[in-house]
Amino acid sequence: MQDSKQTNEDSAHSAPQLIELPEMPPHGGQGPGIMTGALDAIEHVKVKLTVQVGEAHLTVGELRDMKEEQVVKLESLADAPVDILLEGRIVARGQLVAVDDNFGVRITELPKARS
Repeated sequence: MQDSKQTNEDSAHSAPQLIELPEMPPHGGQGPGIMTGALDAIEHVKVKLTVQVGEAHLTVGELRDMKEEQVVKLESLADAPVDILLEGRIVARGQLVAVDDNFGVRITELPKARS
């Protein structure tokens, strides 16, 4: 594993690149749902999903020295699946996409059903 200072110094020398995200409609999809079962009583309860793209490890000094327009290299590949979390727990994985002018996530992995 590389030293985080080394990784962030390396990223300062390579220019960031914009990546093309596939354009997707806001709804749709096929296959089984994330949650199944008797949820009728709570189906209208709102929950907040969080999509975790990646992380970077920095020293406090590196954090203090950050400037506007600086790029922080994350420890995940650009095409790696992103984690979809509910209350801090991974409930699915997916691929970042563009939906109109917003980010979206296409679900690519669901947890295996418990027997």
